[in-house]
Amino acid sequence: MTALSNQQKGLALTFTGAMFMTFDTPVLRLIDGEKWTVLFWRALLMSLTVLIWWLIMRGLKKPVPELVDGKSGLLVPALFASSNISFILAIYNTTIANTVFILALTPLFAIVISFVWLKEKPGLATWLALAVSMFGVGIIVWAGLGAGDLFGNLMAMLTGMAMAMAFTIIRYTGKDMSMSPVLTGAITASIAFFISTDLSLDFYQMSWMVVNGVIILPIAASLMVLGPRYISSAEVSLFLLLETVLAPIWVWLAVGETVAFTTFAGGAIILIALISHSLYSMRSEL
Repeated sequence: MTALSNQQKGLALTFTGAMFMTFDTPVLRLIDGEKWTVLFWRALLMSLTVLIWWLIMRGLKKPVPELVDGKSGLLVPALFASSNISFILAIYNTTIANTVFILALTPLFAIVISFVWLKEKPGLATWLALAVSMFGVGIIVWAGLGAGDLFGNLMAMLTGMAMAMAFTIIRYTGKDMSMSPVLTGAITASIAFFISTDLSLDFYQMSWMVVNGVIILPIAASLMVLGPRYISSAEVSLFLLLETVLAPIWVWLAVGETVAFTTFAGGAIILIALISHSLYSMRSEL
């Protein structure tokens, strides 16, 4: 069997992680809890799950990466934790449309950061995929776009920039950061703990929270941070747009929330752009 190239590994890891991430929003909708309470539990459960996995692997004498690997091992989780907090602040202080559209700029942030810091120039295929994807996002959110709240818009921008910076650092160091969700979750949960006034969830909410924090987030986060070891941070960021496309559909299936035709139309454009880019990238490696 032919071994996968680095490009193929990166695309496979990132795609799988991003697909798991698309289930985050519909599960949160099913939980329907207070924002800081939800943030606390999802972060805590994610952190504990990955930590337990790490301890089991260590106990079995299996090779596993360090929990905190140098300064970058501290900085990357801190950036992801800040993106978690700023995202919550964004969606509660500006429109969802504004938040989604600004977050769609994350690949552009990654391109700029990678070019300035790593002198890494994206290929024409990446630029085309980004342009077409942005067009698709625009179709999805156009009706809801507005001035919004400046603070909320800035928080959405901070979210995208923090993720782009984290992916670029992983790309620069080439380290295995798959255990970074442990510290990311610990930082996020600690901040949410001091802000939340009530951490209680009923049995129904906690059941879905376990699905989110023990299955979805650990797999999604661990795989997504492996992607930049093999492909550019811009390419990794592009796959975040899968959530823009698929999350509304999962919410529709889960709770019957109406999905506008523009969501299907824009989502189809984004999917075509991502699939075309991935196929082109894999073919160029052959």
